[in-house]
Amino acid sequence: MGICYSNYKINFQQQIPIYITKRNGLVFTGQHRSGQTAICNQIINGTFYSKHNEEIICNKTLINEHVINIVDIAGFKKISIIEESIQYFQQCKYAIIVFSMNQNYWQEQIDNRIKFITRIDNEIEIILIANKIDLFSGDLTEFELYSKESGYPLIYCSAKTGEGIDKIKIKCGLTNNEILENSQ
Repeated sequence: MGICYSNYKINFQQQIPIYITKRNGLVFTGQHRSGQTAICNQIINGTFYSKHNEEIICNKTLINEHVINIVDIAGFKKISIIEESIQYFQQCKYAIIVFSMNQNYWQEQIDNRIKFITRIDNEIEIILIANKIDLFSGDLTEFELYSKESGYPLIYCSAKTGEGIDKIKIKCGLTNNEILENSQ
């Protein structure tokens, strides 16, 4: 297994991979400082590393013998980032919306991303990722209720500890369940 970088406008020294392919990949997006880049790095490399930036980072990796184009839309704040990201959402199968369980106004920010994504293509499968479960000590009811009412699946995870990363891989078809079961 290895990583083959694309030639999209990237600073190679700052690359942190994050997912997408032709209707077979993923786009990660999320709240400012929610940890989507760190989650992607956990999925690909199995390590915790986060470098905050506000660029689209795109490259390719090999997972289970499938080449996956990888996209991280970090921050999702600047208009240029939003406009550039449309092409990636048009090609993806899954849109992964990451939010920090410890941040305020997470529902409003998720709602805005869902509206944006469904306007591009309402057939993209949206998955909600509640990150920083290791730092959260409150009640999970509001997260569960939001997931139920919106109809989008919710996965709790910690990019730092790796908790929930396997669930994300399984949900997105990035790993073989048998391999995961045998490795436990």
